[in-house]
Amino acid sequence: MKTKSFFYLLSLVALAACHSNKEPQEVNSKDTDSAFKTDTVHVRNYEQELQFTGEVTFDQKQVDRVFPIVSGNVLDVNAELGAYVKQGQVLAKLQSADVSQYQRDYNQAKAGFDMAKRNADNAEQLYKSKFSSESDLINARKQLEIATSELDRSTQVLKMYGGTSSGNQPTFLVKAPVSGYVVERNVNPNTQIRSDNGNSMFTISNLSDVWIMINIYESDIEAVKVGQQVNITTLAYPDKVFQGRIENISQVIDNDSKVLQARVVLPNPNGLLKPQMFCTIKLHIEKPERLLAVNPKSVIFSEDKYFVIKAAGPEKYVAVPVEVVRSTSRYSYVKGDLKDNDRVVTEGALLLFNELTD
Repeated sequence: MKTKSFFYLLSLVALAACHSNKEPQEVNSKDTDSAFKTDTVHVRNYEQELQFTGEVTFDQKQVDRVFPIVSGNVLDVNAELGAYVKQGQVLAKLQSADVSQYQRDYNQAKAGFDMAKRNADNAEQLYKSKFSSESDLINARKQLEIATSELDRSTQVLKMYGGTSSGNQPTFLVKAPVSGYVVERNVNPNTQIRSDNGNSMFTISNLSDVWIMINIYESDIEAVKVGQQVNITTLAYPDKVFQGRIENISQVIDNDSKVLQARVVLPNPNGLLKPQMFCTIKLHIEKPERLLAVNPKSVIFSEDKYFVIKAAGPEKYVAVPVEVVRSTSRYSYVKGDLKDNDRVVTEGALLLFNELTD
């Protein structure tokens, strides 16, 4: 028993001596059974990253604006801002003197038609009984034709302006011309409406596509081109990136904000993007310089130095010091003991680095 204890002590002393003679290593490695996510190192052209602000707005090519065609007082509004409406749905009801005039014109035309119809019927009976001449019959039929035409005209006008032949209420119904979302509403109950008003009462858009309007300052105008791909994020969905291409760049700088606006059209099938949402837009411009590019999540800063964790083999990792030359949201461009197609740890890199450097 004493012999075994003696040899055990000798082993500990020898192991301690080995550790004391071992020089500190700048790069450490460790075998581990833990699973970490990795990404590939690539030699690629350096990308300059430009960042802009912007706003979501509705697609102006898929918008219907509802203007008043009569004057009057708004009695009721049935469409809230942001609500989905169907084609033909009543958006608002107006009490209108114009409709009252059209109703009166219809009533007069109806009375004239009834009288012309009776006269024509009487003239035909008198002509058959030889008590009236043929010219009287022709004249009565002509008057009936004129009265019928006037009744048809007044009926169509009354129908167009929302009146009915059976009612006397001078009301006008504002109806949705298409199905979609109410993205603008400029009326409330008791609002006075004039037919010559240039402002729309409602604006309806289906929001299947939306526009992203990008604000470009003069210093960046030269770098922005039609067709460039951009990445778009919003405050509502910070982890979701929407990708699109610049389809149009304005040729006029806004006098107040001093920015030039570029337009991106994005499909919006789930309705995630709402008009007036604030956006951050990132544009990456490729430069001719080629550098080692790694995922920004893989870079670790410790004691005034940068490191990445390289996968050196199956379940074997190495802490490699690197020099970060440039960084963007997509890549960190580095110099160090790395080569194209090496694998570096992204998720869990800091935890593994702490284990390797303990």
